[in-house]
Amino acid sequence: SKTTAAACAVHVGAAADPREMSGLAHFCEHMCFLGSKKYPGENEYKRYLAAHGGRSNASTSLHLTTYKFDILSPYAEKALDIFS
Repeated sequence: SKTTAAACAVHVGAAADPREMSGLAHFCEHMCFLGSKKYPGENEYKRYLAAHGGRSNASTSLHLTTYKFDILSPYAEKALDIFS
């Protein structure tokens, strides 16, 4: 295939938000890809995907948060490393 895709579903969603912190699960969804110890650059993940024909998305429902991406296959290994 010319593209590779991956997804990760976390079994925590908006229903797990504490009453005093409504929106916490959705906030965490957005915070996940702002950088890491190995890839500290802010938005490095999205920039890498965009530079190699890829894209990502995420969603938070009541009981599930899902993260996904696709990219041109030759660049999938590094994308998966950043994603992980």
